[in-house]
Amino acid sequence: MGLMKKVLYKLAGINEELVQIYESKGYCDEYIDKFKALHSKKMAPMDYLTLADIYISMKRYSDAEEMLSHVNIGFMTDDTIKGMYLLQRLNLYIGEGKGQEAFEVFAREQKFLDIFFSAPAYKRMGVAYYDAAAVTLAMNGQLEAAGRYYQLEKQSAEANNKAYLYPVLTNVHMLKAAGNDDMAEEAAAKAREEIMNFNSYSYPWQKEQFLDMLNDYMK
Repeated sequence: MGLMKKVLYKLAGINEELVQIYESKGYCDEYIDKFKALHSKKMAPMDYLTLADIYISMKRYSDAEEMLSHVNIGFMTDDTIKGMYLLQRLNLYIGEGKGQEAFEVFAREQKFLDIFFSAPAYKRMGVAYYDAAAVTLAMNGQLEAAGRYYQLEKQSAEANNKAYLYPVLTNVHMLKAAGNDDMAEEAAAKAREEIMNFNSYSYPWQKEQFLDMLNDYMK
């Protein structure tokens, strides 16, 4: 492994073994076990947030809640930790179907989140935030506001072809969350076609992951 990769992996809290697991399988129990072993001496707040994100993606919501409980957010909290915590909190509530709780967090922290995810250092993560904001608003019947965040997500994804499919899925998720079942069915059919025809996946498991996400959103 080159020196630069070693430095980058260290900053991200991972090593080459974890990268290889992710590239071949995505997030899984093996990845979690290796990640915990790598951080067995001391878990930093960002390590807990990373695990929370992984658990949410695996729909292990009680485990994600436990990880978030280890991160204290206060007046002096570093903005990076606060921003990542709030994003995971929104995603957890969305996954659990707790629209009101998600909206309370979003309404309280909207100004901070909008500024944080538009900053150059975090702009590349805007797709994830705008998705969470759009779905949260749709779950609470605020469709016009949801649409504005959806458009921001599309603009953010246009800068990265690998993120192209996320707004496609968000559209389905928004429509279903808002109770527009017929429109959601139409959007889901188009989304499935785009997922099947997309040819820029980075990893062999991603197509199935997107199909699973689509199925979850339509339940």
